[in-house]
Amino acid sequence: MLKLNLENKIKFTIKKNYFLESVFVFYLLMMGLLSGYFSRDALWFGGLLFFIVLLLINKSKYRQELLESLFFNPCFYAVFALGCLSIIFGSGNQYLVSNLIRWLKPLIVLLSIIILDSNSKYDFRSALKSYFYLLNFFWIVNLIIVSIQCTGNGFMIKQEWLASNWYYPDHCAGLFGANSTPKLSLFTVFMSIYNLDFAKEISSSYRRKCMYIYIFVTDMWMLYISTLNDNKTLFVLLPVYLLAYYIIHATNETIVKNFYKFAKSAPVILLIAFALIIIINHIATMTSFIQDYVIESVARLVTFGNVGTTGSIERVTIATDAIKAGYGLLLGKGLGAASVSEYLSGDYLGYKHFGMSSLGNMTTLGGIWFYLSVCLFYTHFFYRFIKLQKKSFARWLICLLITIGLTMYTTIFFTFICMLWTCLTFVVIGSKDDVLPNKG
Repeated sequence: MLKLNLENKIKFTIKKNYFLESVFVFYLLMMGLLSGYFSRDALWFGGLLFFIVLLLINKSKYRQELLESLFFNPCFYAVFALGCLSIIFGSGNQYLVSNLIRWLKPLIVLLSIIILDSNSKYDFRSALKSYFYLLNFFWIVNLIIVSIQCTGNGFMIKQEWLASNWYYPDHCAGLFGANSTPKLSLFTVFMSIYNLDFAKEISSSYRRKCMYIYIFVTDMWMLYISTLNDNKTLFVLLPVYLLAYYIIHATNETIVKNFYKFAKSAPVILLIAFALIIIINHIATMTSFIQDYVIESVARLVTFGNVGTTGSIERVTIATDAIKAGYGLLLGKGLGAASVSEYLSGDYLGYKHFGMSSLGNMTTLGGIWFYLSVCLFYTHFFYRFIKLQKKSFARWLICLLITIGLTMYTTIFFTFICMLWTCLTFVVIGSKDDVLPNKG
């Protein structure tokens, strides 16, 4: 089994019985980090299916877990039934096969995490922690590459990417490849939560403080870069996830303990807030970006009636227009009526980027009820990955709201890299002190 000794160094040992699981974790991380740039989806998914089949053959527990996860989940039947009705009564299905394949890939990634997380004797969370140096190496490498790319010199940006989408900043995403700033955002969120959770387990006060400084500096670095590659998504997702991380862990404690912890950490929080204000005010591009793009976008989303039809706000407009037109309240246009790929769907229904978000295209193609059923289906597993001893509606609601938010800003339901980092983030968010009792 994997063992962590944070006092000195990370020790990586593997029990013979879990060699396959450990190799699979490494493979998933490499797929999440490299498959965007080295885009050979058939090979990556061939390897993914290979590991899944081996694990299912190797342990009957995994086969039982997958069957129960799917067939004991009411949302699975709702998604299946509404999807079938949309296909039957929809106005077109010319893109059905390609769309189903795109939706299937994130589902397979989810099933992979379910398998690894279902064995109470295999500490999946510690397995992730053992890759601390590897993940932070790629984290720094991506920061450097994106910084170079944002200078406009075309570093590690392939010509075929620009041929499919001329907007250069969309491709400034490091090793995550073309049109991948949302993927980079979700990886950034994962690394922030991952490093924060790692820091909590360091007993040395000096090392822990150094770790917090490292997290702060690298996050600010990425936020600054995000003003250069037009990545508004990160300015929304990062604070939301950090708040969710705090709330989920705070609900484990009593009000008195929470107040004591807050009072104890208040000086540090105020110092960080003050430092943030100074940094933001002294970086003209960041100040302008937050005021002119992030705040304006959020304000337009809140008003909801004046969201517009261009830019990133279009992703919400697509869904609201579908509901206003009526087909969004029923079974949609049909799951195959248009491609869910942003750059293949063209000007479907007059939208330049129909495939920009899961919210817009799923509401249009399958209807609002199909979209909500899919959200509830994935929320069930995100909530389960946190591993709670006691059920909490508040935590489940947090997971649902985050899922809905991700469908606005990303293509989580048909981009497997987005799904992978989202699943792993929820796994890391879970407290090791709040794990379900061993059933085995």
